[in-house]
Amino acid sequence: MAKFLLVLIIVTVNGTAYSLNINKEKKLTACQLFSDHVILQQKAKVNIWGSSTPGQKVNVSGSWGKRASAITGANGKWNLKIKTPQAGGPYSIVIVAAGQTIDIKDVLIGEVWLASGQSNMDIPLKGWPPGDTIFNSAQEISNAEYSSIRFMKIPFKISTIPLGSVDGKWISSSPQTAGDFSATAYFYAKALYKKLHVPIGIIQSSIGGTPVEAWTSKGYLSKMIDFNKIIEEQETQNTNTTKINSNSPTVLFNGMINPVVQYTIKGIIWYQGESNVGRAEQYKRLFPNLIKDWRNQWGEELPFYYVQIAPYIYEAVDQHEQGQKLRDAQRYGLYLHHTGMVSTLDVGYLRTAHPPYKQQVGERLALFALKNQYGEKSLVASGPLFKKAIISGKEINIEFESVGGGLVSSANGLNNFEIAGADKIYVKADAKIVENKVVVSNASVINPFYVRYAWSDESIGTLFNKEGLPAATFTSEDQ
Repeated sequence: MAKFLLVLIIVTVNGTAYSLNINKEKKLTACQLFSDHVILQQKAKVNIWGSSTPGQKVNVSGSWGKRASAITGANGKWNLKIKTPQAGGPYSIVIVAAGQTIDIKDVLIGEVWLASGQSNMDIPLKGWPPGDTIFNSAQEISNAEYSSIRFMKIPFKISTIPLGSVDGKWISSSPQTAGDFSATAYFYAKALYKKLHVPIGIIQSSIGGTPVEAWTSKGYLSKMIDFNKIIEEQETQNTNTTKINSNSPTVLFNGMINPVVQYTIKGIIWYQGESNVGRAEQYKRLFPNLIKDWRNQWGEELPFYYVQIAPYIYEAVDQHEQGQKLRDAQRYGLYLHHTGMVSTLDVGYLRTAHPPYKQQVGERLALFALKNQYGEKSLVASGPLFKKAIISGKEINIEFESVGGGLVSSANGLNNFEIAGADKIYVKADAKIVENKVVVSNASVINPFYVRYAWSDESIGTLFNKEGLPAATFTSEDQ
């Protein structure tokens, strides 16, 4: 029997008193993230939240044998933590308050990751017609019968204020559903599942054509000053006006990240950057700021693995020959702990900013998680990363981290290395691998000072480690 909270209101009209009973009971709800087919993070105290009548006790029971309770606040909101076991299921969750019950069925316990960014994270496994395709898409979709891989796709929403609710539902992978999943995130989830053999949950929150500042909270973006005036102006606007769109600062954080920040996850994968091409120096500050912001929102230093944008010829005047600068700016995220960067210099597709080889991208992202979160310590997760350049007479010796089993060149040899004197006038360099270093020179540069690699929109990777992972774009100018 449901309990009701009755409020008696006395109203006087023309000297006559009338009483009015108002039922103040609120419907018991749980955040939509907690619905049938949900995957919860294993071996954790996971957050569960929702709303009910103020002052009511909410009891949550997991069929794995754990319970938790909370009292709703004056606003009717409730939030609690419940312990989860090691991976398994299916289980159920029962939520009870004020005589009302929510029964969440087919609950799996496993590993949960947030996948976010712009179009290269958003593009689905089935591709985008007419030209943006995914390699081997039809076969991958037909083989996508993995009931323990599940996606919750956050609907597109912008807001000038942080939102607290979210729509959506958990969907299991199958040939009928996987085509709509993020291709990058699907291949990531599949790689983890094949190794770990536990349920993998992906919360996909991504929208094409969006800059990093749109995904950053006001609190952290305001620390940079760059966007304060814009934010102040847009907060006075209605979100339905044309002046506010998915490129506007903070609006995607407010609409698509803030509603999920309480959800207990293992970590984050990120693929974004194309919409910030032309603003590389600013991105060096913006991108690490976003990582710090999201970690602050979740209250822990979550692993954050991301993808360096692929080679692509940007034709816009303010973007042409700027892609390599953005790729290099992305390296600055590596200065933060528990980060990793995937290079895509070997899997670009110059005719589109959406290269079709998402399988390699997803699998390379998974290498970081398998190595750092799941105990595969022997894995080499990263391609060679620039460490330092040492001038030696007419040559520059380049040292790298993440050389793995050793440095190797592509079948076409080492290309895309350039050398310059103090005047920063670069010329093509002769390059060779010597004892896991790359040695560069050019007879016309008597006093070399700088070196750079893959420094153009259309550069294709030619330096790898023996594990087949490509080196990332770099310049020694700010070493």
